Amino acid sequence: MPIYAFDFIEGVKFVKKTLPGLYVNVGKNLTKGISYDLNTNHSDFKGKTFLIYDVPSYFNIKPFVVQSESALKLKSIFQYHGFLMDITSYTDHESYIKDQFSSKNRREFRSNQRRLETCFDVRYEFIHEAISESKFELLFNQFYQLLTERFQDKKVNYHHLSQHKWAFYSELVFEMLKEQKASLLVVYKNEQPIGITLNFHSESVLFETITVFDPDYYKFSIGKTSIIKLLEWCFENNYRVSDFSKGDFEYKHKWSNLTYDFNYHILYDSKSIRSRLVANLVSRYFKLKLYLRTKNVNELYRKLKFMSSGSKSITKNTPTKVSFEKLTDYHADQNSTEIEHNDPQYRFLLQYVYTFLFANPEPESNIKVYQELNKKSFVICGSEKAQRIMLN
Repeated sequence: MPIYAFDFIEGVKFVKKTLPGLYVNVGKNLTKGISYDLNTNHSDFKGKTFLIYDVPSYFNIKPFVVQSESALKLKSIFQYHGFLMDITSYTDHESYIKDQFSSKNRREFRSNQRRLETCFDVRYEFIHEAISESKFELLFNQFYQLLTERFQDKKVNYHHLSQHKWAFYSELVFEMLKEQKASLLVVYKNEQPIGITLNFHSESVLFETITVFDPDYYKFSIGKTSIIKLLEWCFENNYRVSDFSKGDFEYKHKWSNLTYDFNYHILYDSKSIRSRLVANLVSRYFKLKLYLRTKNVNELYRKLKFMSSGSKSITKNTPTKVSFEKLTDYHADQNSTEIEHNDPQYRFLLQYVYTFLFANPEPESNIKVYQELNKKSFVICGSEKAQRIMLN
């Protein structure tokens, strides 16, 4: 797809859309934040309309000034609230977290990370440079699998997961890594990614775009640990903002100290009838989308699209009813068979094994799992404690 640059605008490039005379910024709303400068000495905007997604209100963009001799006009349309952590006035990540959270919360964060690192062979990698295509494909395939599982569990459609869009997304991120305009924070367990955060970069701003993690480890709060790791990186690399971008989620309210507006900018030639018509059409379209979102129609649409696509929730053969029994003194006998809980056929057990480990921290290698004779109960044994799981 051809990419177009125009002399009247700096800092953004465009692709041409099917609507006559309409150009949209490269990457559309995947960029999570665009800034630009206008040069009104040039008039190559004539007869055209330009849509720029995701212009944050806190970006230092010069106010648009209507000039009588210029036909260029701007429509700014609010679309989303954004959330960010402005760390300009803090010395390190701990001082920021201290300001945002109680001592109890901070102890919980430390405890979760300590338990994760006690129970598993964990390492963290921040990738902010070009990497081999084979490594990228390995990471992005795992990223795709975790993201797919996340939305299939929610039973909603996620538009970026379509084959065509994901191929575009993958190519975009691979190229942006080369230019240090994107990064990946990867949490590994035994060299297997169990948590990945995709970030975009703009000068001194880090955009935390998508975070996914293996839900079997949900007790360990990998998402919170990832936020802390990214905060550490921001301080080490003199970034002033860690931006959660759009999307109204509880964790963003807790971690952020600033809320802002995401606007879409429509630049158009006011002396061109076609350009005015296209600008008005695009403006009304996004105002309608905003209205429908306020009525939660978008969530209903995504669920209906998921159902109509024939997609199915990922199954781990999890039983509908599970009961637990604490055991004080368990000894395996002839009615029990030791199993390998990491075997794919026992995938449904992992959430229970890891929850047991979270409550009784020790290396996973110490854990033994037994299947009892009736095959409907399993026993998880640690060095000191044990638990029976009964499946119905």
